Amino acid sequence: METFHLREVRPLLEHHYGAGTRRAAAGESQGGFRALSYAARNPGLFRGVASYSGFVHPLAHPRAVRAAMNYLGMDWRRLWGDPVAQRDVWEAHDPYHLAPRLRHIPVHLSSGDGRAGALDPEDVEPDPEIPGLEDPARPFPEDVISPTEALMGEESRAVADRLRRQGTPLTTHFYRGTHDPVHWERDLRRSLPMLLRSLEPGPRHS
Repeated sequence: METFHLREVRPLLEHHYGAGTRRAAAGESQGGFRALSYAARNPGLFRGVASYSGFVHPLAHPRAVRAAMNYLGMDWRRLWGDPVAQRDVWEAHDPYHLAPRLRHIPVHLSSGDGRAGALDPEDVEPDPEIPGLEDPARPFPEDVISPTEALMGEESRAVADRLRRQGTPLTTHFYRGTHDPVHWERDLRRSLPMLLRSLEPGPRHS
């Protein structure tokens, strides 16, 4: 996917659809992971990034990676290998471990906590059960109906703490809510001014 997005889609947009060379990246869930990971792995390519409920610290929950990919009928080891034997490969893609490369660009992180929030409908349904997602040693609180979002919230806060400690220009929004587009649409609007400012003419940091 990284090759497709950066080596095929990006040149297509720039050469045929008038896209400029000052770029920002934003995405939800897996897209949030990609926004941060792409920016960190390709210094200078993006001037600002945003993640909404992003999977931004996969090494914090490798069992969740395995459970989700098994649920989708995929071989989870084909992603980055074994998280112990190939830890270096995992770290080379994990935004938490790549945080120093995001020191000089503005970053927005937002996520819910997996509990029903103000934007969720009264009859909101729990996430589909994914066998193996929950760590028996650290069960989810009883009022968490979106385990996926609970994990994304934990990861986003961890990355935010690390970015904040190193002085990254950072904005965050952590809230009560589930893994649902209604929250991502709101936070896109919240972060859009920052993303647009990052596209203004000026020096590009590497």
